[in-house]
Amino acid sequence: MINQKGFTLIELMISITLGLIISAAAVLLFMTGQKSLSMQQSVSDLQDNANFGLNYITKDLRLMNLNSTKAIMDDQTVFGGIVLTSSVNPVNIGTKTVPINVSNLSSSIKGTTAGLNFLSRSAGFTTGTSPEWSGASNVQVSGSDQPSDQLTIQYMPQYRIEERGTGKVQTYVGGFDCEGNELAFPVTAGRYMVVQRYFLRADVNKSANEPNQTLALACDAGTYPETGTPAAITGFGGAGEIVMKRVDHLRILLGVQNDSGRRYMSIKEYMDATAPHPRIVSIQFGILARSLQSVSDAKSIKDDQTFVVLDQTVTVKTPKTSSPKYVRQVISQTIALRNAIGERGE
Repeated sequence: MINQKGFTLIELMISITLGLIISAAAVLLFMTGQKSLSMQQSVSDLQDNANFGLNYITKDLRLMNLNSTKAIMDDQTVFGGIVLTSSVNPVNIGTKTVPINVSNLSSSIKGTTAGLNFLSRSAGFTTGTSPEWSGASNVQVSGSDQPSDQLTIQYMPQYRIEERGTGKVQTYVGGFDCEGNELAFPVTAGRYMVVQRYFLRADVNKSANEPNQTLALACDAGTYPETGTPAAITGFGGAGEIVMKRVDHLRILLGVQNDSGRRYMSIKEYMDATAPHPRIVSIQFGILARSLQSVSDAKSIKDDQTFVVLDQTVTVKTPKTSSPKYVRQVISQTIALRNAIGERGE
């Protein structure tokens, strides 16, 4: 008789059990790796989106008050600075009412696009409807909806003269505005001021199951001539171009300087302060951004996360229905306004 060797039933069961354990460990390790990769990709996308967008905005904000006649920047600044007043909400300073109109250097904005909700706004002002400032936001403070802010600036570009076209027409060329429009005007038409506003609005390019409103940081730009009597700002008052996707909240603080030193205050606090209002020398720009890509149903990510955006402690609104999880991060920047420092003009 030939001896035959093989596994006993017990040995077979033990080997199968060990194989299942090893397979389960491998599957668990794979799933953990996938979750970790998904989280890392979301964080990376979030940081790339936020940092790129904020760097772009910071570069633009440093242009405010460029080529203005005065370095001092406040609610009376004309042809430059942060746009806080217009012909529809002039400021009374003693016996002088400003702004009056564009042509006599006593106004910042005039005409049909001078509506209050196209100016710099913050919580406490009455909101408008899109494309005006509507305070769109996905956060709450102490259980109440917290509007986002809006910042409107203006500046005179650093123009150079070029000869363009077959007729060699002399043209002022000053780069591009935040919507990507080239700032080019015939020398005979004179130079143009640029007005830009930064605000949150709905982004129609979204997934069906995204939480709350799908908001993006947009920039709306327009121009008006330095001379003459313009009736409106050309190209201003629209939905603008998206600068940064997936932003849940925007907060703006004005850095002011007076005899008591320096401090930061909201746009509403600034306008409510006793006139004459203090000099603005810097800006704090804070956003609560979320990732473009969802992550696995991570227990560490709650629907009602709390964040500190500059001076506000905000809580993300809980989605009405179950939705994917997203990574969120606060990105902020303090910007010294070099065109508002020092003394020039009268």
